[in-house]
Amino acid sequence: MTPIHRKAQRRQRGFTLVELMISLLLGLLVIGAAGSMFFSNRKVYGSTEAISRIQENQRSAYEMLARDIREAGGNPCTRNVVNMLDTTKPGGSYYAGWQSGVSGANNTGPNGADEITLSNATGTSISVIDEDVPNAVIGVSSTTGINPGDILMVCNSEVAAIFQVTSASGGKIGHNSGSDSPGNLWKRPQIDQCTYWRSGQVPAGYTCPPDSMDPITDNSYGYCFLPGTPKHTQCSHESSNSPAQVVKPVSVRWYLRANGRGSTSLYRQEISNAGTSVVSDNEIAEGVTNMQITYKVGDATAYVDASTGLDWGRVTAVHVNMVFRATQGTLTKSDTEGTDNAVITRALNDYIVLRNHQEIQ
Repeated sequence: MTPIHRKAQRRQRGFTLVELMISLLLGLLVIGAAGSMFFSNRKVYGSTEAISRIQENQRSAYEMLARDIREAGGNPCTRNVVNMLDTTKPGGSYYAGWQSGVSGANNTGPNGADEITLSNATGTSISVIDEDVPNAVIGVSSTTGINPGDILMVCNSEVAAIFQVTSASGGKIGHNSGSDSPGNLWKRPQIDQCTYWRSGQVPAGYTCPPDSMDPITDNSYGYCFLPGTPKHTQCSHESSNSPAQVVKPVSVRWYLRANGRGSTSLYRQEISNAGTSVVSDNEIAEGVTNMQITYKVGDATAYVDASTGLDWGRVTAVHVNMVFRATQGTLTKSDTEGTDNAVITRALNDYIVLRNHQEIQ
């Protein structure tokens, strides 16, 4: 073999076994490091996504619940609300304590969750254009969307009255007494302010009926929501010069229940017509596992829960604590778990003041 052939042979030699093993080991180390980094980043991404979803649910749930709590007891006019419904029938007392604006119950939901019900009449209103004589009809600018059986509120800056509609057409809303459910106790807006003030001084402009008059059976007097020129002799007092409106009072119930996907969610249920009509029942936030609610009464320092039999009319603030749990959805199981392999949870804890409460107006 010539020297030239020997040099060519040396140039064609491959890797030795030791060199090949070292190369494979180095390759495995690089792949292992890259894989570890990939799975670590995948874990961080999944956890971040799960936390982002929790925060989004917390934000939407808090904003909507806080708005309802702040508006509890609100209406376009006064807070001097009188219930004209027949309280002896089912649904008649539903709005009797409406001016309190808030009520609650303990341990009614999954995991001992509480619920809260909030009442307001801050929706669309229609103008009263004819109501200077006490009778069973209110003249309004429109009756669109109003039906017999609806429970409405008529109000001005002095008085608000809750009643049931018996007829609605031609710009007239009727509220006769009768056998409806629950029905009205009387057909005229018989708001006997004198009974309330007889223990003290009757305000100027009030014409009190005789003590012997039964405001339920005697309809010779009634409240007039608009002023007359001159005042009608059967109006119980001089009405204010403020505009009068008709609105629909509603109650909003916040509670937890199973969502049919293996977890529990926060729901908002809107109810009207003395609790007989569910306007909407919407899922607000998924993965809410608990909701605890306590209340501040008057100027007390401590917050108490609904089981203490508190005075709802004196509630000034609400403390809400909700627990949110990461839900899988399109994520993997490991995405919803933290470094301790436990499902990620976050708590929402806040205090909300009732804007429309009598004691803080």
